[in-house]
Amino acid sequence: MRKRLICVAQARVIGGNKKAPHICTISLDADTGELVRTCLPFGNTSDMPVRRWSVFDVTLERLSADTRTESYFVVESADNKCGDKLTNSQQKKVHEHLLSLAVPEERLVEENRSIGVKLIQDIKLHFLSLDTKHTGIRRVMNTKYGLWYSDKMLKVSGKDLLTEKPFNRLLLDWPFMEGLRKNMSYNDLRFSISRMKYPYLITGTHIRRRKSFMAISVLSSPKPYG
Repeated sequence: MRKRLICVAQARVIGGNKKAPHICTISLDADTGELVRTCLPFGNTSDMPVRRWSVFDVTLERLSADTRTESYFVVESADNKCGDKLTNSQQKKVHEHLLSLAVPEERLVEENRSIGVKLIQDIKLHFLSLDTKHTGIRRVMNTKYGLWYSDKMLKVSGKDLLTEKPFNRLLLDWPFMEGLRKNMSYNDLRFSISRMKYPYLITGTHIRRRKSFMAISVLSSPKPYG
């Protein structure tokens, strides 16, 4: 199927022994307004330089190994194209639509959905040492692919405005990881997230853990919500 997508969130680059480096990308279907997940390859090619707010046209197929209803595989095609980024006014409209999709995670689980939007308050950024799993991923990224991988895990905490419950989630946000790679200080990264007046999260589940949502990216709404 052919889709026109608007990139709204991207996780940090990751690769393993069985899968080449890729970027888990959450996009808005420009026609239906639904959120979809694609894994875009990461490499030295520049034919699909998709970043947040990029509009891109691709051919998609369902992933047989990933039964999450929002997940698709990008079929290699000369027709796949990445266009210009949205203008500021267009971005504002996308923010409004994304905020309208926010529902409690319990509802997402009941409806078998694996991508969500979380409205948050008192957001804070935390830096943790890598656990055993992520230490192994870092080793593979360094030795097999020669790619940088952070020696820290990021987490965000705050209060869910819909449920008024506290939360503490793993954050995979590529721009924040890029900040670490470019040697931004922890304090500068903490400040960059604390200065967002109206932050919200794009969340997603792991392929094998459908009830546990991670924070894919942090976005900042241009106007109040809630």
